[in-house]
Amino acid sequence: MVCIDDFAIKKRETYGTVMIDIESRKIIDMIPSREYEDVKVWLKTYPNIELVSRDGSATYRKAITDALPNAIQASDRFHLFKNLTDYVKEYLKKELGVRIKIPAFNKAVAESGSGENININVKEHRLLGLKEKYTRIEELSASGSNKSSICKTLGMDVRTYDKLVSASPEEIEAKTSTKRERNHEEKVKQKMEIVNEARGLKSQGLSERKISKQLGLARGTVSKYLDEKFNPSHAAYDERKTGKLTQFENEINSMLKQGIIGTIIEKTIRDKGYSGSSHNFRRYIADWKRKWKRDSDSVTGNIGVLEVKSVNISAVETNTNNNGAIEANTKETGAVEVIERKNLFKLLYKPPDKVKCITEQQLDSVFEHYPNFLKVYASVWDFKHIFEVNDPDMLDTWLENAKILHIPELESFANGINLDIAAVKNAIELPYSNGLAEGKINKIKVIKRIMFGRCSFFLLKIKTLLLEKFKR
Repeated sequence: MVCIDDFAIKKRETYGTVMIDIESRKIIDMIPSREYEDVKVWLKTYPNIELVSRDGSATYRKAITDALPNAIQASDRFHLFKNLTDYVKEYLKKELGVRIKIPAFNKAVAESGSGENININVKEHRLLGLKEKYTRIEELSASGSNKSSICKTLGMDVRTYDKLVSASPEEIEAKTSTKRERNHEEKVKQKMEIVNEARGLKSQGLSERKISKQLGLARGTVSKYLDEKFNPSHAAYDERKTGKLTQFENEINSMLKQGIIGTIIEKTIRDKGYSGSSHNFRRYIADWKRKWKRDSDSVTGNIGVLEVKSVNISAVETNTNNNGAIEANTKETGAVEVIERKNLFKLLYKPPDKVKCITEQQLDSVFEHYPNFLKVYASVWDFKHIFEVNDPDMLDTWLENAKILHIPELESFANGINLDIAAVKNAIELPYSNGLAEGKINKIKVIKRIMFGRCSFFLLKIKTLLLEKFKR
Protein backbone atom coordinates (compact mmCIF):
# COMPACT_ATOMS: atom_id res chain seq x y z
CA MET A 1 0.00 0.00 0.00
CA VAL A 2 1.44 3.32 -1.08
CA CYS A 3 0.49 6.98 -1.45
CA ILE A 4 1.75 9.20 -4.25
CA ASP A 5 1.83 12.97 -4.57
CA ASP A 6 3.57 15.66 -6.58
CA PHE A 7 6.18 18.11 -5.30
CA ALA A 8 7.94 21.15 -6.74
CA ILE A 9 11.46 20.70 -8.05
CA LYS A 10 11.47 24.24 -9.44
CA LYS A 11 8.26 26.00 -8.48
CA ARG A 12 5.86 26.82 -11.36
CA GLU A 13 8.26 25.13 -13.80
CA THR A 14 9.24 21.55 -12.89
CA TYR A 15 7.44 19.04 -10.68
CA GLY A 16 8.21 15.52 -9.55
CA THR A 17 6.25 12.60 -8.06
CA VAL A 18 7.08 10.79 -4.83
CA MET A 19 5.91 7.35 -3.61
CA ILE A 20 5.65 6.51 0.10
CA ASP A 21 5.01 3.12 1.72
CA ILE A 22 2.02 3.61 4.03
CA GLU A 23 3.01 0.77 6.40
CA SER A 24 6.74 1.49 6.80
CA ARG A 25 6.19 5.27 6.40
CA LYS A 26 9.30 5.55 4.19
CA ILE A 27 9.88 7.08 0.77
CA ILE A 28 10.21 4.26 -1.78
CA ASP A 29 11.00 6.16 -4.96
CA MET A 30 10.66 9.50 -6.76
CA ILE A 31 10.79 10.69 -10.37
CA PRO A 32 11.28 14.18 -11.89
CA SER A 33 7.88 14.30 -13.60
CA ARG A 34 4.14 14.19 -12.97
CA GLU A 35 3.14 13.67 -16.62
CA TYR A 36 0.86 10.77 -17.53
CA GLU A 37 3.29 8.73 -19.67
CA ASP A 38 6.21 9.09 -17.22
CA VAL A 39 4.09 8.16 -14.18
CA LYS A 40 2.51 5.18 -15.99
CA VAL A 41 5.90 3.71 -17.03
CA TRP A 42 7.22 4.29 -13.50
CA LEU A 43 4.25 2.59 -11.80
CA LYS A 44 4.55 -0.47 -14.07
CA THR A 45 7.88 -1.21 -12.37
CA TYR A 46 5.91 -1.84 -9.15
CA PRO A 47 3.37 -4.54 -10.18
CA ASN A 48 2.90 -5.75 -6.60
CA ILE A 49 1.15 -2.52 -5.43
CA GLU A 50 -2.37 -3.32 -4.17
CA LEU A 51 -3.61 0.10 -3.04
CA VAL A 52 -2.73 3.67 -3.98
CA SER A 53 -3.85 6.76 -2.03
CA ARG A 54 -3.73 9.97 -4.08
CA ASP A 55 -5.30 13.41 -4.53
CA GLY A 56 -7.98 14.16 -7.14
CA SER A 57 -5.55 14.52 -10.05
CA ALA A 58 -7.06 13.15 -13.27
CA THR A 59 -3.51 12.46 -14.56
CA TYR A 60 -2.63 10.23 -11.59
CA ARG A 61 -6.01 8.50 -11.78
CA LYS A 62 -5.52 7.55 -15.43
CA ALA A 63 -1.86 6.56 -14.98
CA ILE A 64 -2.67 4.26 -12.05
CA THR A 65 -5.64 2.73 -13.87
CA ASP A 66 -3.55 1.95 -16.96
CA ALA A 67 -0.39 0.81 -15.15
CA LEU A 68 -2.01 -1.08 -12.23
CA PRO A 69 -5.53 -2.08 -13.32
CA ASN A 70 -6.05 -4.33 -10.28
CA ALA A 71 -4.90 -1.79 -7.69
CA ILE A 72 -7.45 -0.09 -5.44
CA GLN A 73 -7.42 3.73 -5.62
CA ALA A 74 -8.46 5.89 -2.66
CA SER A 75 -8.91 9.65 -2.91
CA ASP A 76 -7.40 11.84 -0.20
CA ARG A 77 -9.98 13.14 2.33
CA PHE A 78 -8.12 16.39 3.04
CA HIS A 79 -8.16 17.40 -0.64
CA LEU A 80 -11.85 16.51 -0.92
CA PHE A 81 -12.78 18.72 2.05
CA LYS A 82 -10.51 21.54 0.85
CA ASN A 83 -11.99 21.50 -2.66
CA LEU A 84 -15.55 21.54 -1.29
CA THR A 85 -14.95 24.47 1.10
CA ASP A 86 -13.08 26.41 -1.62
CA TYR A 87 -16.03 26.03 -3.99
CA VAL A 88 -18.50 27.07 -1.27
CA LYS A 89 -16.41 30.11 -0.31
CA GLU A 90 -16.31 31.25 -3.94
CA TYR A 91 -20.11 31.04 -4.08
CA LEU A 92 -20.57 32.92 -0.80
CA LYS A 93 -18.16 35.67 -1.86
CA LYS A 94 -20.51 36.41 -4.77
CA GLU A 95 -23.68 36.22 -2.68
CA LEU A 96 -22.71 37.87 0.62
CA GLY A 97 -21.12 41.21 1.40
CA VAL A 98 -17.98 41.51 3.51
CA ARG A 99 -20.11 42.67 6.44
CA ILE A 100 -23.37 40.82 7.14
CA LYS A 101 -26.17 42.77 8.88
CA ILE A 102 -28.67 41.10 11.21
CA PRO A 103 -31.09 42.45 13.88
CA ALA A 104 -29.21 43.36 17.08
CA PHE A 105 -29.39 40.91 20.00
CA ASN A 106 -27.18 42.95 22.31
CA LYS A 107 -29.53 44.67 24.77
CA ALA A 108 -27.46 47.85 25.04
CA VAL A 109 -27.31 48.19 21.25
CA ALA A 110 -31.02 47.45 20.82
CA GLU A 111 -32.05 50.02 23.44
CA SER A 112 -29.91 52.70 21.81
CA GLY A 113 -31.84 52.14 18.60
CA SER A 114 -28.81 53.01 16.54
CA GLY A 115 -27.03 49.74 15.91
CA GLU A 116 -23.38 50.46 15.25
CA ASN A 117 -22.62 54.16 15.34
CA ILE A 118 -21.47 54.39 11.75
CA ASN A 119 -21.89 57.54 9.65
CA ILE A 120 -22.96 55.83 6.49
CA ASN A 121 -25.93 55.66 4.21
CA VAL A 122 -25.27 52.37 2.40
CA LYS A 123 -27.74 53.20 -0.35
CA GLU A 124 -26.07 56.56 -1.14
CA HIS A 125 -22.58 55.10 -0.86
CA ARG A 126 -23.32 52.54 -3.57
CA LEU A 127 -24.33 55.37 -5.88
CA LEU A 128 -20.92 57.02 -5.57
CA GLY A 129 -18.41 56.50 -8.35
CA LEU A 130 -14.73 55.74 -7.71
CA LYS A 131 -13.73 59.38 -8.21
CA GLU A 132 -16.26 60.60 -5.62
CA LYS A 133 -14.99 57.97 -3.15
CA TYR A 134 -11.42 59.21 -3.72
CA THR A 135 -12.49 62.81 -3.05
CA ARG A 136 -14.38 61.69 0.06
CA ILE A 137 -11.26 59.92 1.37
CA GLU A 138 -9.24 63.12 0.91
CA GLU A 139 -11.85 65.15 2.82
CA LEU A 140 -11.99 62.69 5.72
CA SER A 141 -8.17 62.45 5.89
CA ALA A 142 -7.92 66.24 6.00
CA SER A 143 -10.35 66.30 8.93
CA GLY A 144 -8.07 63.93 10.89
CA SER A 145 -9.80 60.58 10.34
CA ASN A 146 -7.55 57.52 10.24
CA LYS A 147 -7.64 54.64 7.76
CA SER A 148 -9.87 52.42 9.91
CA SER A 149 -12.52 55.06 10.56
CA ILE A 150 -12.58 56.17 6.89
CA CYS A 151 -13.19 52.60 5.71
CA LYS A 152 -15.90 52.24 8.35
CA THR A 153 -17.53 55.53 7.42
CA LEU A 154 -17.59 54.81 3.70
CA GLY A 155 -18.28 51.08 4.06
CA MET A 156 -15.15 50.54 1.97
CA ASP A 157 -12.86 47.52 1.80
CA VAL A 158 -9.33 48.20 3.10
CA ARG A 159 -7.83 46.95 -0.19
CA THR A 160 -9.87 49.50 -2.17
CA TYR A 161 -8.73 52.23 0.22
CA ASP A 162 -5.06 51.26 -0.23
CA LYS A 163 -5.36 51.27 -4.04
CA LEU A 164 -6.99 54.70 -4.10
CA VAL A 165 -4.61 56.33 -1.61
CA SER A 166 -1.47 54.99 -3.31
CA ALA A 167 -2.60 56.09 -6.80
CA SER A 168 -1.41 59.34 -8.38
CA PRO A 169 -3.95 61.91 -9.71
CA GLU A 170 -3.18 60.71 -13.25
CA GLU A 171 -3.83 57.08 -12.26
CA ILE A 172 -7.08 58.06 -10.56
CA GLU A 173 -8.18 59.86 -13.71
CA ALA A 174 -7.30 56.80 -15.80
CA LYS A 175 -9.15 54.48 -13.40
CA THR A 176 -12.26 56.63 -13.20
CA SER A 177 -12.73 57.42 -16.88
CA THR A 178 -12.85 55.43 -20.09
CA LYS A 179 -10.82 56.07 -23.23
CA ARG A 180 -14.04 57.21 -24.92
CA GLU A 181 -14.67 59.79 -22.19
CA ARG A 182 -11.09 61.10 -22.30
CA ASN A 183 -11.28 61.48 -26.09
CA HIS A 184 -14.60 63.29 -25.74
CA GLU A 185 -13.21 65.66 -23.09
CA GLU A 186 -10.21 66.44 -25.31
CA LYS A 187 -12.47 67.25 -28.28
CA VAL A 188 -14.70 69.43 -26.09
CA LYS A 189 -11.62 71.26 -24.82
CA GLN A 190 -10.39 71.90 -28.37
CA LYS A 191 -13.81 73.09 -29.50
CA MET A 192 -14.18 75.43 -26.53
CA GLU A 193 -10.84 77.06 -27.39
CA ILE A 194 -12.28 78.00 -30.80
CA VAL A 195 -15.59 79.08 -29.22
CA ASN A 196 -13.79 81.32 -26.71
CA GLU A 197 -11.68 82.79 -29.50
CA ALA A 198 -14.82 83.57 -31.52
CA ARG A 199 -16.48 85.19 -28.50
CA GLY A 200 -13.32 87.19 -27.81
CA LEU A 201 -13.35 88.59 -31.33
CA LYS A 202 -17.04 89.43 -30.95
CA SER A 203 -16.32 91.36 -27.76
CA GLN A 204 -13.77 93.40 -29.75
CA GLY A 205 -16.59 94.53 -32.03
CA LEU A 206 -15.97 92.29 -35.04
CA SER A 207 -19.00 91.17 -37.05
CA GLU A 208 -19.92 87.51 -37.55
CA ARG A 209 -18.83 87.80 -41.19
CA LYS A 210 -15.31 88.99 -40.21
CA ILE A 211 -15.05 86.37 -37.43
CA SER A 212 -16.06 83.71 -39.93
CA LYS A 213 -13.39 84.86 -42.38
CA GLN A 214 -10.65 85.17 -39.74
CA LEU A 215 -11.27 81.76 -38.13
CA GLY A 216 -12.16 79.92 -41.35
CA LEU A 217 -15.58 78.91 -40.06
CA ALA A 218 -19.02 78.95 -41.69
CA ARG A 219 -21.20 81.87 -40.59
CA GLY A 220 -23.79 79.47 -39.24
CA THR A 221 -21.12 77.84 -37.06
CA VAL A 222 -20.00 81.23 -35.73
CA SER A 223 -23.61 82.12 -34.84
CA LYS A 224 -23.93 78.82 -33.02
CA TYR A 225 -20.66 79.38 -31.09
CA LEU A 226 -21.73 82.86 -30.02
CA ASP A 227 -25.00 81.56 -28.57
CA GLU A 228 -24.76 81.45 -24.75
CA LYS A 229 -26.74 78.17 -24.73
CA PHE A 230 -24.19 76.45 -26.99
CA ASN A 231 -23.30 72.91 -25.86
CA PRO A 232 -19.84 71.72 -27.01
CA SER A 233 -20.73 68.03 -26.52
CA HIS A 234 -21.73 66.03 -29.58
CA ALA A 235 -25.50 65.61 -29.85
CA ALA A 236 -25.16 61.81 -29.93
CA TYR A 237 -22.82 61.63 -26.92
CA ASP A 238 -24.30 59.77 -23.93
CA GLU A 239 -27.04 58.36 -26.13
CA ARG A 240 -27.10 54.59 -25.86
CA LYS A 241 -27.68 52.44 -28.90
CA THR A 242 -30.17 49.60 -28.78
CA GLY A 243 -28.48 46.39 -27.62
CA LYS A 244 -28.81 43.30 -25.46
CA LEU A 245 -29.03 45.41 -22.30
CA THR A 246 -31.74 47.81 -23.53
CA GLN A 247 -34.76 45.79 -22.39
CA PHE A 248 -33.36 45.52 -18.86
CA GLU A 249 -32.33 49.17 -18.37
CA ASN A 250 -35.45 50.27 -16.46
CA GLU A 251 -35.13 47.32 -14.10
CA ILE A 252 -31.41 47.96 -13.58
CA ASN A 253 -32.06 51.66 -12.86
CA SER A 254 -34.71 50.74 -10.30
CA MET A 255 -32.43 48.28 -8.49
CA LEU A 256 -29.51 50.73 -8.50
CA LYS A 257 -31.71 53.37 -6.85
CA GLN A 258 -32.56 50.80 -4.15
CA GLY A 259 -28.84 50.36 -3.46
CA ILE A 260 -28.65 46.74 -4.62
CA ILE A 261 -25.10 45.65 -5.49
CA GLY A 262 -24.05 45.04 -9.09
CA THR A 263 -23.36 41.29 -8.75
CA ILE A 264 -26.93 40.65 -7.62
CA ILE A 265 -28.34 42.88 -10.37
CA GLU A 266 -26.31 41.07 -13.04
CA LYS A 267 -27.39 37.66 -11.74
CA THR A 268 -31.02 38.79 -11.76
CA ILE A 269 -31.03 40.01 -15.36
CA ARG A 270 -29.06 36.99 -16.56
CA ASP A 271 -31.73 34.76 -15.02
CA LYS A 272 -34.24 36.76 -17.08
CA GLY A 273 -32.38 36.28 -20.36
CA TYR A 274 -29.51 38.79 -20.57
CA SER A 275 -26.72 37.19 -22.64
CA GLY A 276 -24.37 40.14 -23.11
CA SER A 277 -20.91 40.64 -21.60
CA SER A 278 -20.22 41.57 -17.98
CA HIS A 279 -18.01 44.42 -19.25
CA ASN A 280 -20.97 46.01 -21.04
CA PHE A 281 -23.08 45.68 -17.88
CA ARG A 282 -20.39 47.26 -15.64
CA ARG A 283 -19.89 50.12 -18.10
CA TYR A 284 -23.63 50.82 -18.02
CA ILE A 285 -23.58 51.01 -14.21
CA ALA A 286 -20.56 53.38 -14.28
CA ASP A 287 -22.34 55.63 -16.81
CA TRP A 288 -25.53 55.55 -14.75
CA LYS A 289 -23.66 56.61 -11.59
CA ARG A 290 -22.04 59.53 -13.41
CA LYS A 291 -25.40 60.69 -14.77
CA TRP A 292 -27.02 60.27 -11.35
CA LYS A 293 -24.22 62.29 -9.75
CA ARG A 294 -24.49 65.03 -12.40
CA ASP A 295 -28.29 65.25 -12.04
CA SER A 296 -27.98 65.27 -8.24
CA ASP A 297 -25.51 68.15 -8.35
CA SER A 298 -27.67 70.15 -10.77
CA VAL A 299 -30.66 69.81 -8.43
CA THR A 300 -28.82 70.65 -5.22
CA GLY A 301 -26.36 73.09 -6.79
CA ASN A 302 -23.64 71.19 -5.01
CA ILE A 303 -20.52 70.57 -7.09
CA GLY A 304 -18.69 67.87 -5.16
CA VAL A 305 -19.27 64.56 -3.53
CA LEU A 306 -22.52 63.60 -1.85
CA GLU A 307 -23.03 64.56 1.73
CA VAL A 308 -23.11 61.28 3.62
CA LYS A 309 -25.58 61.66 6.44
CA SER A 310 -25.58 59.93 9.80
CA VAL A 311 -28.40 57.41 9.83
CA ASN A 312 -29.27 54.08 11.36
CA ILE A 313 -28.01 51.21 9.24
CA SER A 314 -30.86 49.36 7.53
CA ALA A 315 -31.22 45.70 8.26
CA VAL A 316 -30.88 43.53 5.21
CA GLU A 317 -33.74 41.27 4.36
CA THR A 318 -33.13 38.41 1.98
CA ASN A 319 -35.42 36.30 -0.05
CA THR A 320 -34.73 33.58 -2.52
CA ASN A 321 -35.73 33.94 -6.14
CA ASN A 322 -36.74 31.10 -8.41
CA ASN A 323 -33.10 30.25 -9.09
CA GLY A 324 -32.07 30.22 -5.44
CA ALA A 325 -30.06 33.45 -5.65
CA ILE A 326 -29.90 35.71 -2.62
CA GLU A 327 -31.63 39.02 -3.22
CA ALA A 328 -31.08 41.90 -0.82
CA ASN A 329 -33.70 44.50 0.04
CA THR A 330 -33.33 47.16 2.72
CA LYS A 331 -35.87 48.45 5.14
CA GLU A 332 -35.55 50.44 8.30
CA THR A 333 -35.88 48.12 11.28
CA GLY A 334 -33.90 50.00 13.93
CA ALA A 335 -30.81 48.53 15.54
CA VAL A 336 -28.69 45.98 13.74
CA GLU A 337 -25.34 44.34 14.35
CA VAL A 338 -22.70 43.34 11.87
CA ILE A 339 -21.01 39.97 11.41
CA GLU A 340 -17.84 39.68 9.36
CA ARG A 341 -18.14 37.31 6.40
CA LYS A 342 -14.74 35.81 7.23
CA ASN A 343 -16.20 34.62 10.56
CA LEU A 344 -18.99 32.81 8.71
CA PHE A 345 -16.30 31.06 6.66
CA LYS A 346 -14.90 29.62 9.91
CA LEU A 347 -18.15 27.70 10.32
CA LEU A 348 -17.24 25.66 7.23
CA TYR A 349 -14.23 24.25 9.11
CA LYS A 350 -15.28 24.21 12.76
CA PRO A 351 -18.55 23.42 14.58
CA PRO A 352 -20.41 26.50 15.94
CA ASP A 353 -19.34 25.90 19.55
CA LYS A 354 -15.70 26.23 18.45
CA VAL A 355 -16.24 29.58 16.70
CA LYS A 356 -16.23 32.04 19.60
CA CYS A 357 -16.89 35.18 17.54
CA ILE A 358 -20.47 34.10 16.63
CA THR A 359 -23.19 33.32 19.17
CA GLU A 360 -25.95 30.76 18.71
CA GLN A 361 -28.54 33.56 18.41
CA GLN A 362 -26.51 35.31 15.72
CA LEU A 363 -26.08 32.08 13.77
CA ASP A 364 -29.83 31.40 13.87
CA SER A 365 -30.47 34.94 12.63
CA VAL A 366 -27.98 34.50 9.76
CA PHE A 367 -29.72 31.25 8.78
CA GLU A 368 -33.09 33.03 8.85
CA HIS A 369 -32.04 36.08 6.82
CA TYR A 370 -29.64 34.27 4.46
CA PRO A 371 -31.27 30.91 3.68
CA ASN A 372 -28.76 30.03 0.97
CA PHE A 373 -25.94 30.20 3.51
CA LEU A 374 -27.85 27.62 5.57
CA LYS A 375 -28.11 25.35 2.50
CA VAL A 376 -24.41 25.35 1.68
CA TYR A 377 -23.42 25.18 5.37
CA ALA A 378 -25.60 22.07 5.83
CA SER A 379 -24.24 20.58 2.61
CA VAL A 380 -20.61 20.92 3.78
CA TRP A 381 -21.27 19.28 7.15
CA ASP A 382 -23.42 16.54 5.62
CA PHE A 383 -20.48 15.68 3.35
CA LYS A 384 -18.10 15.51 6.33
CA HIS A 385 -20.58 13.35 8.25
CA ILE A 386 -20.37 10.70 5.49
CA PHE A 387 -16.67 10.21 6.34
CA GLU A 388 -17.39 10.10 10.07
CA VAL A 389 -19.84 7.21 9.75
CA ASN A 390 -17.87 5.54 6.90
CA ASP A 391 -20.98 4.89 4.82
CA PRO A 392 -20.20 5.22 1.07
CA ASP A 393 -23.89 4.67 0.14
CA MET A 394 -24.72 8.07 1.65
CA LEU A 395 -22.59 9.75 -1.02
CA ASP A 396 -25.17 9.10 -3.76
CA THR A 397 -27.87 10.82 -1.71
CA TRP A 398 -25.57 13.77 -1.03
CA LEU A 399 -24.81 14.19 -4.75
CA GLU A 400 -28.54 14.21 -5.57
CA ASN A 401 -29.22 16.84 -2.88
CA ALA A 402 -26.33 19.01 -4.13
CA LYS A 403 -27.78 18.94 -7.64
CA ILE A 404 -31.20 20.07 -6.37
CA LEU A 405 -29.69 23.27 -4.89
CA HIS A 406 -28.79 24.56 -8.40
CA ILE A 407 -25.59 26.20 -7.14
CA PRO A 408 -22.96 26.19 -9.95
CA GLU A 409 -20.02 25.82 -7.58
CA LEU A 410 -21.55 22.80 -5.80
CA GLU A 411 -22.48 21.28 -9.15
CA SER A 412 -18.86 21.62 -10.33
CA PHE A 413 -17.63 19.85 -7.19
CA ALA A 414 -20.25 17.11 -7.57
CA ASN A 415 -19.26 16.58 -11.22
CA GLY A 416 -15.65 16.05 -10.12
CA ILE A 417 -16.80 13.51 -7.52
CA ASN A 418 -18.82 11.61 -10.14
CA LEU A 419 -15.76 11.35 -12.39
CA ASP A 420 -13.79 9.74 -9.54
CA ILE A 421 -16.64 8.13 -7.59
CA ALA A 422 -14.96 4.78 -6.94
CA ALA A 423 -11.86 6.39 -5.38
CA VAL A 424 -14.00 8.75 -3.26
CA LYS A 425 -16.11 5.83 -1.93
CA ASN A 426 -12.88 3.98 -1.09
CA ALA A 427 -11.72 7.09 0.81
CA ILE A 428 -14.95 6.97 2.84
CA GLU A 429 -14.59 3.27 3.65
CA LEU A 430 -10.80 2.90 4.07
CA PRO A 431 -8.56 4.60 6.68
CA TYR A 432 -5.82 5.72 4.27
CA SER A 433 -4.90 9.28 3.27
CA ASN A 434 -2.11 11.43 1.80
CA GLY A 435 -1.20 13.09 5.07
CA LEU A 436 1.99 11.02 5.19
CA ALA A 437 2.99 12.25 1.72
CA GLU A 438 2.60 15.91 2.73
CA GLY A 439 5.05 15.43 5.61
CA LYS A 440 7.59 13.64 3.40
CA ILE A 441 7.39 16.40 0.78
CA ASN A 442 8.33 18.93 3.46
CA LYS A 443 11.42 16.81 4.21
CA ILE A 444 12.36 16.73 0.50
CA LYS A 445 12.04 20.54 0.37
CA VAL A 446 14.44 20.91 3.31
CA ILE A 447 17.01 18.64 1.64
CA LYS A 448 16.59 20.48 -1.66
CA ARG A 449 17.16 23.88 -0.03
CA ILE A 450 20.24 22.70 1.83
CA MET A 451 21.72 21.61 -1.51
CA PHE A 452 20.34 24.55 -3.48
CA GLY A 453 22.41 25.34 -6.57
CA ARG A 454 24.73 22.35 -6.06
CA CYS A 455 22.65 19.33 -7.01
CA SER A 456 20.72 17.61 -9.78
CA PHE A 457 17.49 15.71 -9.29
CA PHE A 458 19.49 12.45 -9.28
CA LEU A 459 21.61 13.65 -6.33
CA LEU A 460 18.49 14.88 -4.51
CA LYS A 461 16.87 11.46 -4.97
CA ILE A 462 19.96 9.56 -3.77
CA LYS A 463 20.31 11.71 -0.64
CA THR A 464 16.57 11.48 0.20
CA LEU A 465 16.45 7.69 -0.19
CA LEU A 466 19.68 7.29 1.77
CA LEU A 467 18.25 9.23 4.70
CA GLU A 468 15.09 7.09 4.56
CA LYS A 469 17.22 3.93 4.63
CA PHE A 470 18.79 4.91 7.94
CA LYS A 471 15.45 5.90 9.47
CA ARG A 472 14.31 3.64 12.30
